[in-house]
Amino acid sequence: MQVRIWKRATVVGLLAGSIVSAAMTFVDWLLNPAGLFHTELGTDWGVVTETALSWLGPVTLGTFLATIIVLYVIAWIRGSK
Repeated sequence: MQVRIWKRATVVGLLAGSIVSAAMTFVDWLLNPAGLFHTELGTDWGVVTETALSWLGPVTLGTFLATIIVLYVIAWIRGSK
């Protein structure tokens, strides 16, 4: 049971982190604040990568922790019946 909870939390965390990271990076790239993401020479992929990674870590960790808590609470409630 516990292994399944950890696997689910890991998958959910990585998926949520990836989706939010991609979406926020795309929005930043599209809006191009201060001309950081693309110039007349094209897209600066270094800035795009930094932005994606800066979103990926915290969102993945936060989602992972929240999922672990929720799944353990659900397992605890089911076990106490």
